[in-house]
Amino acid sequence: MNRFINWESLQFKKASGKEKLRCPECDTTRTDKKDKSLFVNHKEGYGKCQYSGCGALTFRDDNEKSIIDKYTDINPDVFKSVLKNEKTINYISTRGISKNTLDAMYVSFERYYQPALSKEVDNIVFNYYEGSKLVNKKFRSAGKKFTQISGSKPIFYNINSVIGQDTVYIVEGEFDVLAMYEAGYKNTISVPNGGNDNDDYWINSEKYLKDIKRFIIAVDNDTVGDILKDKIAHRLGKHRCSYITFDGKDANDDLISGCLNKSISNPVSFPVSGTFKVSDLYGNIMDLYNNGLPKTIYPKSKYFKGMKEVFSLMMGQLTVITGIPSHGKSTFTDWYVLNLIKDYDLKASWYSPEHSPMGLYHSSLSQKVIGKSFWSNLNGKAVNRMTEGDLSKYKEWANEKIYLTDCGDGDSPTWDWLLNKFKEQLYSFGINVFVIDAFNKVLLPKGNKLEEINIVLTKLTHFAQSNNVLVFLVAHPTKMKADEKTKIYDVPTLYDVSGSADFRNQTHNGFTVYRFFDNDELGIEEHTEFINQKTKYSFQGEINGNVSFKYCAENGRFYTGNEEPLLPLWEDEDVKELPKINTNDAFGGEYNINDELEF
Repeated sequence: MNRFINWESLQFKKASGKEKLRCPECDTTRTDKKDKSLFVNHKEGYGKCQYSGCGALTFRDDNEKSIIDKYTDINPDVFKSVLKNEKTINYISTRGISKNTLDAMYVSFERYYQPALSKEVDNIVFNYYEGSKLVNKKFRSAGKKFTQISGSKPIFYNINSVIGQDTVYIVEGEFDVLAMYEAGYKNTISVPNGGNDNDDYWINSEKYLKDIKRFIIAVDNDTVGDILKDKIAHRLGKHRCSYITFDGKDANDDLISGCLNKSISNPVSFPVSGTFKVSDLYGNIMDLYNNGLPKTIYPKSKYFKGMKEVFSLMMGQLTVITGIPSHGKSTFTDWYVLNLIKDYDLKASWYSPEHSPMGLYHSSLSQKVIGKSFWSNLNGKAVNRMTEGDLSKYKEWANEKIYLTDCGDGDSPTWDWLLNKFKEQLYSFGINVFVIDAFNKVLLPKGNKLEEINIVLTKLTHFAQSNNVLVFLVAHPTKMKADEKTKIYDVPTLYDVSGSADFRNQTHNGFTVYRFFDNDELGIEEHTEFINQKTKYSFQGEINGNVSFKYCAENGRFYTGNEEPLLPLWEDEDVKELPKINTNDAFGGEYNINDELEF
C-alpha cells in the first residue's frame, strides 16, 4: 500500500516546475544518501518516490481538497467488511492473483446492496483512490453483478501508479490491473467502465496522463477491445501509443496460462512516424488484396438516396464546402454531419461563430436530430413542435456526441488557437469530426494573404491526416455573376472560394450546396442541389455528380424522394444499429452460471 508524505514537511528549492528531492520515507534506509528519488510536480501539486521499495506519495493541500469537488465524499468507515472471505480469496488465487497483490491494490470484501439482486450480498470491492482520498468503490457480487457508489468520481483505476512514470499500461478491467501487478507491471491503470469510452474519467485523469511519454494499450482481445483500443489511441495520440495482442482474451487469461510476460514483451506501434517499412503496412496491403478498395463513409439514411455513388469520405480528410449566401450550405453540412455521427458512432465539434449564441444554435441542431420544430410556429403558421420530453431525449442522445467550441474571454480566434483547442478536444472528448463555419471567422496572420491561406490549409490537412479525423471547412465564394435573362446565379466551384485557388488544390474533397428557387417561367421547382466538386479518389464518388434534395423548413432537414424525414435520428429504421458494447461485465468476461461462487 502507498505511504503518504505531508507536503508541508518537504524542503523545496523551487516553487514551480518540477524537481527531485530526497524522500523522507525511505532516506534513512537507503545506502545511497545522494539519491533524490522523490519526483515533485509543483504545477499539478503531487509527487512520488521512484525508489522501487518505497513509492510514497505526496499531495499539496489544495490538490487534495479539489479531488472530490462536485462528487460524493465517501466515508470508508460506513461499509460492512466480510470477515469470512477465504473462499473468495481462494477463487481469486485460481486466477493467479495473490493475497499480497490484493492488499497492495486495496481490494476489500464487503457486504453491500446490489440493485440487480434487490438485496445485500457479499462483494469483491475495488477501491478507487486518488492520492490518499477514496473517490469510488466498485462492487462485484458472486454472480457477476456490479454496482458502484452513486455520484462517485469517474477516474482510471489505480491512477496513483502513473505519477512520475514515463510509461503506462492501460487495460480493460480491474482484474487485469491485478494480473499486471502480479507480473510486476505496477504502472497499470484500467478504464473504469469496461469497453465504454466516457469523457468524464478522461477529463478527471488528464493532469496525471498529459506528461506520460509512452502508453501501452493492453485491452481485451475481442471486437469491443479493438474499438476501445482505437478510441484510447485517438485521445492520447497514436505517436505516444503502442498496443499488445494477448494470446488469450486479456491480461488475466495470459497470467493464468503463463504467457503474460511474453505478450507484454511484443508491443506493436501505431504507424505514425511518417516513415514506414513494408512490414508496417503489410496488414493494410493484404486487406486491400483480399477485400478490395477501402471502405468509405456516407450518410446511410434513405433520405440521402444516391449520395453514396456521388460523394463519400474517408477518415483523415479535409472537406471544403461552399455555396452562395442563403443557399443552405451550413444547414446542409449540419444535417450531413449529424447523420455521420449517428451512422458511425462519431463525435463532432462545431466552431461556428456565425451561429451565436450557442443555445440558439442548439435550437437548430435539435430540430434536425428530433425531426420536429423547436418553435411553435413557422412564418405565422402552427407546426408540429417538439415537446420538453423530446428535448430531454435530445440532451441524452447528444450530450457526448455534439460539442460546440467558443473563443473564451481574452483569446483571439486565430488558427493556432483553434487547432490547439481541437487537440485538447481530441483528448478530453475523443472527438473525430470537426466543423469550422466559416473560414473568414478565424483570423489570418498578417502578411501575404495567399501564402497565409496556403499555410492554414496545409495545417488543416495535416491535422486531419495525423489524427485520422474529418474536418469540414465552410468557405464563402466571391460574388457570383447572374445570367442577364434568367437572373440565375452561376454555381460556385472551389476555385471561386474567396481568397485563393488553394481551396480547390489543397483540400481532399469539396462540394457546393446550390439552391434553386421557384420559377414558373423557367419551370423550376424549388430544390437544393448537392454538387461534388472534388473527391480525392475516384472510388469516393463522381466529380460534378449531383444529388437533388428537397428541404423541410419545419425541422431543417434535407431529403430525397417524397417522404419528409420526421422521425428522430435514433429511430431511423433504414440504418442498422452498430453493435452495442456489453456492459454486463465491466471486468472483461461474459457471465457464465458455472462461475457462480458462494462467498
